[in-house]
Amino acid sequence: MFKIINNDGAEKLVSFDAEENKQIFRHTASHVLAHAVKRLWPETKLAIGPAIEDGFYYDFDRNRPFTAEEIPLIEAEMKKIIKEDLPLERIEMPRAEALALMEQQGEIYKTELINDLPEDAVITFYKQGDFMDLCTGPHLASTKYIKAVKLISEGSSGAYWRGSEKNKMLSRIYGTAFEKASALEAYLTARAEALARDHNKLGRELKLFTTSELVGQGLPLLMPKGAKVVQLLQRFVEDEEERRGYVLTKTPFMGRDSLLGFPATGIYTKTVCLL
Repeated sequence: MFKIINNDGAEKLVSFDAEENKQIFRHTASHVLAHAVKRLWPETKLAIGPAIEDGFYYDFDRNRPFTAEEIPLIEAEMKKIIKEDLPLERIEMPRAEALALMEQQGEIYKTELINDLPEDAVITFYKQGDFMDLCTGPHLASTKYIKAVKLISEGSSGAYWRGSEKNKMLSRIYGTAFEKASALEAYLTARAEALARDHNKLGRELKLFTTSELVGQGLPLLMPKGAKVVQLLQRFVEDEEERRGYVLTKTPFMGRDSLLGFPATGIYTKTVCLL
């Protein structure tokens, strides 16, 4: 159980079991991540840091990506902040004051977010110690409730601001957080096992397929070993069908879409094989 601060400023005791409470828990962890980065590299600009399925991330603007060596430093700083038991405070601020504050701090992305809000929007910040971030909440009542946190990035990945390639590429760090250390260990174990069975990883390592930006990342190119596997599977299926008495026929690759029960408004590309 842990306390949260609702959007009306009132505190409430909740359970980690509910999905919405996990989102609140991990969103607060993303603020701890941002706090740690700002402590280590104050010149870094903050973008956004939402909770996601099984974790959270935060996007940063800095002069270079985060390296694999820097991730443990950030995680260690996060654990310091958690141990400091910093209470979170919800602060409402007039629009003009909020803009002036973000402009003074050079937080260009927060300024843009405020400017995009409706004129009648309630602008809120959440403060923990010497760190304050633009946020609608809700959040944990204190950093102390984050009993187990782990950054799962080997370095930072790239992410365009607001998902548009027309905008600047930011540095994204992923992480996850749990109420208990045992739950974190179980998650990391399951994640490692899933990664070990990842067909995308194994297929590349076994040189079954590759991909190319020229073709498209979602379109695998079969290498000799991969093509051989497909060939053997096709032969097995064909032999098995023949053994069971199936008769193979071939139909045109294209036909009227009315064949599928749709109005005959054109042609439909389809291979039909009757066995």
